Amino acid sequence: MLKLKQIIVFFGLLFFISAQIFAQDFTACQNNEPDPTILPVAISWPDNRNKQPLDKKNWLTIQQLSQQQLQHAVWVDVRSGIKDKESGLDMLAIPLHQLSGAQFLFDKPVILVGSGFDQLSVNQTINRLRKKGFKHIFALNGGIYEWQKLHQPARPHQQEISAEEFLSGGKTIHWQIITLGLNAEQLATLPEQPVKQFALTQITVSALNQFIRNNAKSSDDFIRYVLVSPDEQTLKRLQQQISFADSANIIWLRGGITAYQHYVQQQTKLIKYAGQSLSRPCRLTI
Repeated sequence: MLKLKQIIVFFGLLFFISAQIFAQDFTACQNNEPDPTILPVAISWPDNRNKQPLDKKNWLTIQQLSQQQLQHAVWVDVRSGIKDKESGLDMLAIPLHQLSGAQFLFDKPVILVGSGFDQLSVNQTINRLRKKGFKHIFALNGGIYEWQKLHQPARPHQQEISAEEFLSGGKTIHWQIITLGLNAEQLATLPEQPVKQFALTQITVSALNQFIRNNAKSSDDFIRYVLVSPDEQTLKRLQQQISFADSANIIWLRGGITAYQHYVQQQTKLIKYAGQSLSRPCRLTI
C-alpha cells in the first residue's frame, strides 16, 4: 500500500513539472519571443580604423575618364536588387554575382557603377573577372553618387547615407567623421574615431562651418566628411540650421548614431541566431 502511494506521488510530481514546462513553452511560442538564454550578452562594435586597400588599377574617377570612355564604354549598374526598368539610368543593370556570365561584355570596355559603399565587393569581383579574361573592366570611384554628379549636377542639398552604407563604406573610404552632440557612451560605439566633436550649443553651426572652411582641400574620396547626430529628430533640426557652400563631399548619417547602433545590434542578433530555429514550433509532442 505504501509503495502504491509513493508511485502515485511520484507520477503526480512528474505531471506537475511537465505541465509547468509545457506552459512556459506554449507562452513563449504564442509571444514568438526568442529564448533569453541565446540573446547576445554584449555587442562587439565594429572597427573600421584600418582601411582595406583597393587595387588602383581597377578604379577610375570622373576626372580620369576620357571623352571616348564616356561615349563608348558599356556602363553597368551592379547595385543589388536593381533591374533595368527600375534603375532609371541609361545603363545595363547586372548584379555583381552574375557578371561572369555576361560573355557579351568580354571584349568591351566596361565601367561598373555600384552604390559607392560596396567598393570592397566590387574590387574583388573585378579581380576575379580579370583572371577570366575581362581585360577592360573598371569601376567608377564613388559609384552612383559620382554618376549623378556627372549627369545630374543639381543634386540634393542635404545628402544622407544609411547605417549599412556607413559601416560598409567605412571599410575602404578614407572619410572623416564629425559628431554633433554625442555623449561618451555613443562615441564609444562608432566604427572609427571622429576627427572633430561638437557639443550642441548656440555656436555649433558657426563653429562647424568654420572648421570645414579651414580644412577644405582636395581629396580622392567622393565623401570627405560624415556628420553624425544623436538621433533623427536632432538630425532634421540641424539640417535646417546648417548649409554648406559645396555639399558634394559632405554627408549625414541617416537616423544618427541611434540608427547605427540599432543596425549593428540587429546584425549581431542575426549572426547569433544563424542556423537556429527562429521560433519554437506551436505543437504538442507526445
